[in-house]
Amino acid sequence: MPEQGVDTEPFAVLLRRLRERAGLTQQELAERAALTPHAVSALERGTRTRPYPHTVRALADALGATDEDRATLIASVPRRPGGAGRGPLPDPQPGPPRPRGLAAPVTTLYGREHDVARAAYLIRSGTRLLTLTGPGGVGKTRLAIALSEELRQDFPGGVIQISLAPLADATDVMGTIGRALGVVGSDGDDAIDTVVAHLSGEQVLLVLDNFEHLLSAAAEIARLCALCPDLAVLVSSRSPLRVRGEREYAVDPLLLPSPDVRNLNELAAAPAGALALDRARALMPDEDLSGEDVVALAQLCHRLSGLPLAIELATAHLRMLDPHTLLERLDDLWASAGDRDLPERQRTMRTTLDWSLALLSPDEQRLFRLLGVFRGGGTLEAVEAVVCADGFTETVDVVGLLGRLVEHSLVLVRTGVDGQRRFDQLEPIAQYARSQLVGEEARSWVRAHAGHYLRLTQRAAVGFERADQTEWLARTEADEANLLVAVDRALDTGDGNTAGGITWALWLYWWLRGQSSIGRRRAEQCLGLTLPPTLEARVHLTAATMSYAAGDAAAAAGHWRAALARGVAEDDPEVLCKATAGVGLAALSADDTESAITHFREALEYGARAGEAGVWLRSLTHVWLGTVLILQQDYENATVEIERGMDLARGRGDRLPTYVALHNLSVLAIAQGDHGQAREYLDEGIRLSEETQDKANLAYFLEALAVVESFDGRSSQVARLLGAVHGLRQDVGSNVYAYYRPDESLRAEAEAAARDRLGTEAFDAAFVEGARLGLTELTPPALPAGE
Repeated sequence: MPEQGVDTEPFAVLLRRLRERAGLTQQELAERAALTPHAVSALERGTRTRPYPHTVRALADALGATDEDRATLIASVPRRPGGAGRGPLPDPQPGPPRPRGLAAPVTTLYGREHDVARAAYLIRSGTRLLTLTGPGGVGKTRLAIALSEELRQDFPGGVIQISLAPLADATDVMGTIGRALGVVGSDGDDAIDTVVAHLSGEQVLLVLDNFEHLLSAAAEIARLCALCPDLAVLVSSRSPLRVRGEREYAVDPLLLPSPDVRNLNELAAAPAGALALDRARALMPDEDLSGEDVVALAQLCHRLSGLPLAIELATAHLRMLDPHTLLERLDDLWASAGDRDLPERQRTMRTTLDWSLALLSPDEQRLFRLLGVFRGGGTLEAVEAVVCADGFTETVDVVGLLGRLVEHSLVLVRTGVDGQRRFDQLEPIAQYARSQLVGEEARSWVRAHAGHYLRLTQRAAVGFERADQTEWLARTEADEANLLVAVDRALDTGDGNTAGGITWALWLYWWLRGQSSIGRRRAEQCLGLTLPPTLEARVHLTAATMSYAAGDAAAAAGHWRAALARGVAEDDPEVLCKATAGVGLAALSADDTESAITHFREALEYGARAGEAGVWLRSLTHVWLGTVLILQQDYENATVEIERGMDLARGRGDRLPTYVALHNLSVLAIAQGDHGQAREYLDEGIRLSEETQDKANLAYFLEALAVVESFDGRSSQVARLLGAVHGLRQDVGSNVYAYYRPDESLRAEAEAAARDRLGTEAFDAAFVEGARLGLTELTPPALPAGE
């Protein structure tokens, strides 16, 4: 048998060669091997590099492979981390990254060794959908985090942790999974297909935390497992999903100490007692615990049914109360607790929270309830904005109140993707806080929350068009759950000004992040409300742009025309500029270049009337006008228009119009044979695209760079770049930049020339290498020279 990693073809190249020799399509091979076409495609593209042994055997059987080919195929699979030897690809693969997505725990995990071992065994032995079930506060999230770490080496594709707590709509689950995977354009009706295309063939563990309020999405998760044979899903939920293939694992409370415990060692021997003792020592560092204290802590564990979160909440008060007094206070509340019809463990958690709330000052209680309006937490600025809008006394020290809630374990502090601290809550506590939102107080806070995020998006909308664009994109991403819940609440109450205002302000964020379906759905829902004419026109613009990004040119044209009609009626220059330019884009999509030119020129006139509000689109419209002139081979005037647009964009530090201009200038330079100048334009455009994480745009730049490399005879680089383009477009899923018009024949000629010079096997190997590159590896210096 050939030795793995020594003069062995990459698995992807070998599989493709054997399939073509057998005369099979990917679809036919998938059917014979009981895989999905997506899985076979991922294996041949090299986005999955370590298929399981049973998958390799199934493929060999389906191919009718000889003993020699079967041995070669098996030998070409890179060994898993920890094994000897290297993989067949040019560089060794790094170990799986540490799990990411859920807040890293800062406390010791007690009493879960058996649970971790048993649940890990179930997944390792073939369970593909494992649901951790149990009441709120029992420690499902903490166990899921521990399992993620335990299983990290078993999943070379990574462990992706996703908190579903901020979601309100089950239809957003698959799009949220896609975004966590870095897949652009995964939020539409075909979201599952896009996610499957990314995951198929990848050995990934997907951790979905807090699923209980989204159970109508359970069937999609089951389907995802069915379509991705090497995917495993770990779910935490108060209720099982009840779908085919699910294995439920009940998470029990911690084991309790003996009621007649006599000393610290006996208390610490039981996990619940060890947790209580750990918290007591942390909060009472200068005190020796007496025998009476030990008994009180043991009885406390029994009162709280061994629920870890309840124990942590109760023992947080040991800063002020000794264990015996703490137990007496809890006993008094327990004796008068309501909700007798609830199961005991649920009643325990709620009673503990009731008691924790009762120990707070009136201002602390009010702030705790107020935090229930947020989703995914809020910055200090956001919390203070809601506090002030509600008329909370101006003398209140919000920072001090938040600090005391943190001390009581009722609030946690985390850092968002924008680097800002946010005040958040564990989901059982957040649900309890939301249950306290009633009456006019709640309505007032919801209005204040919506007002703050409307103002924030209005600031962000300006920032999206300026030099601090990347900072505002990160800020918006970190606050996305709050923004969407503000829109949805406004839709529910018929508040068109808030829903429409946020939807209009976010259109460019949705465009750059590939979330066209999210934006289109909200915009179309807003149009069902009564809106002021000027806002209605702008919501039509959002719906048009999102439809265009999704490839629905007909719907986009309809919305642009509707916006144009309202712009005419209101004599609104900004709307007239943007709607007229949109109609021009629709004409360009239909190859009606004369109409496109007419509308683009009219849009520039309206943009001049709009002043500052029209500058951003004027820069793009000049570039689009240049695109049409390129198609008409009027290169001189095309250059003038594109450079005008780029100058406007550079003056504002705006990346998007700048790199759109750079792409079109590179097309011109290639057409005129100036490949050195084309390369300069493309290098800058690639860097700017990476800064905004705009994968759709980056694909066009890398494709154009492949054409330039072909003219310079760098065939291996051509293959790598085309592989990278293929990988990016698999992620994006839609042709966002439909107004780019590169010469497709040049791309085809570059590929054919590279394949002819390198030979099929070498071309395919380089193509696979390019498809494996990550976003930050695609800037020109990071691409290997290869020639």
